[in-house]
Parts: sequence; C-alpha cells; structure tokens
Amino acid sequence: MADKVEIVVTIAPDGSVHLETHGLKGQDCMAETEALEKALGKVVRREKTSEFYQRAAGTKAAVKGR
Repeated sequence: MADKVEIVVTIAPDGSVHLETHGLKGQDCMAETEALEKALGKVVRREKTSEFYQRAAGTKAAVKGR
C-alpha cells in the first residue's frame, strides 16, 4: 500500500502562502509543488525537512566504478 501524500496550503491574513508536504521524499516534494509555486508567485523561502533527504520510493542508488 502506498504512503499517504499530503500538501497543506496555508494562506495568512497578509496574503503570504505556506506549502508543506507530507509523505513525499527526495525531490518528489519539489516536483509536486512546482505548479502551485509558479501559480502563486515568487518563492521567498524554502525549508527542507528530513523527508527531503530520504530516497524516494523506487529510487536506487548506484555507484559507478572507474
């Protein structure tokens, strides 16, 4: 069974928007929020959680020898 994926969008009274992802690992979070970020405007700050530094499902690490 696949893990639950969630994108939480919070809009503050000043109009600033905060996106938070859950269940996405590695670069998947950036790929999934790319369209939202473009639609909303300039990204002011990006914080990477521990999930960002985990490998995405199906991703294989490879070591290339010389």
